[in-house]
Amino acid sequence: MRTRTLVVAFCVAAAGTAAAQPPPPSDPPTEPPPQPEPPQPQPPTVPPPTNVPPPTVVPQPAVEPAADNGRPTELSIGIGIGYQFPTSLETPNVTSVRFRLPAGLTFEPQVVLASTTQTVDTGMAVDNKTTELGLGTAIRYPLMGHGKVDLELLGAFNINNVKQNPPGDDDETSTTTTSITYGLAVSSWITRHWQISLTAANPVLSFVKVRQEMGVANVLVQSQTTIGAIFDPTVQLMVHLYH
Repeated sequence: MRTRTLVVAFCVAAAGTAAAQPPPPSDPPTEPPPQPEPPQPQPPTVPPPTNVPPPTVVPQPAVEPAADNGRPTELSIGIGIGYQFPTSLETPNVTSVRFRLPAGLTFEPQVVLASTTQTVDTGMAVDNKTTELGLGTAIRYPLMGHGKVDLELLGAFNINNVKQNPPGDDDETSTTTTSITYGLAVSSWITRHWQISLTAANPVLSFVKVRQEMGVANVLVQSQTTIGAIFDPTVQLMVHLYH
């Protein structure tokens, strides 16, 4: 009896130990295999061009430097002296300043702003005053060139006023002179800085007006106008240095 009881107790203990053990771990869930990416669409194949001529290369002409023609190529200023004939060659009697543009057009202006007072004192000072105002210019246009020599067409306009006021009242004299001239000139360029020119000028219009006071409310006005196609040139020989 005792042996049977021990067998039963042993079986019950074995069953309790088996019940107390945890169940074996289960396998992890299996992940689905990755799906392949859909194929990308291929760009359309452009067939190579056929019978296409190669691009034409146009040769560019070489730029040559401007030839030195012995004349100024920019705005230049020339100062010169010379002679107006007839005169003695001992002393030059003409001066001028010329402004030459790159195209060859040349201006030769003349401006006079002067006032002279002569005082005589013999116990009482007496003034004799002279005032001069003048404005004008000559224009030289190159007609043609041959080597370093130019033929130029000349035109000039001048207006000049001289007032003389001697001692006393109401005795002033005013003289106004207006002139237009034309002519030709031949200029030779020794270098681009030195020029020799011969100019022959002729009058076309000359107007002279003289206004003279002769006491209170007494004025004498005289005028003279000369118009004509005159070819009796006044010749000038000048040398200019240009910068």
